[in-house]
Amino acid sequence: MKSRSPATKADDPKGVRSTPSAKKPSSFYMKQMRAGLAAAGYVKHETWVLPENRSLLKQMEQQLRQPILAGSFMSENYMSAGNNWNIDSLYNAFKALDEVASQEITLSLIQSAEPSLKLEMNEFGGLPIHIAIAGQQIIVDTVLVDADSISDVSAFNDAVLRSREMFPLSSIGIESMPNGQTVYNMFGALSADSSLTNVVTEVKTLVDNVQRASEAFEHFFK
Repeated sequence: MKSRSPATKADDPKGVRSTPSAKKPSSFYMKQMRAGLAAAGYVKHETWVLPENRSLLKQMEQQLRQPILAGSFMSENYMSAGNNWNIDSLYNAFKALDEVASQEITLSLIQSAEPSLKLEMNEFGGLPIHIAIAGQQIIVDTVLVDADSISDVSAFNDAVLRSREMFPLSSIGIESMPNGQTVYNMFGALSADSSLTNVVTEVKTLVDNVQRASEAFEHFFK
């Protein structure tokens, strides 16, 4: 979305410049940020470190805002694992997760022309989530609804296009399946060198967004 330029006399046929809103102090935005973190359930903890370790502490702070996985804290860079995943290494990493060991998630490696992982989310009725690696990206997706199950396709498409801010980290698109069936997919994408924590967070966020989308768009479904 393009931002509008500030109004000027040339823009205003009456030659009156609009009055800019008062600039808020930095403390206002910091207060908003702290309130948002508190509302999300985070707690403040003061820590003393050597000056040269400040950047490392910042990385660890971001990582500690993610769920602890596989029963232990993983000392990995928050944004990057350092090496690109392939489907086999990602499969082995997922096998080590507590959620897989406890059967909360049933994990399968699908060997085909384009290998992928299938995660059946057993706490959500076996909802299937697929993970594929395409070049420099990891794609996490699931079928939201069959196009034939939409009562008013035009109205549904309009609602989907207006829903961007409803589903963080996820998008909705149309895909033709190998059997010719047209479906609406919900998906997310992240770098192929993302940390395991970020990949799992993407999966869990997608599951949450699918539930929210199913409720939000339920009146369009036959």
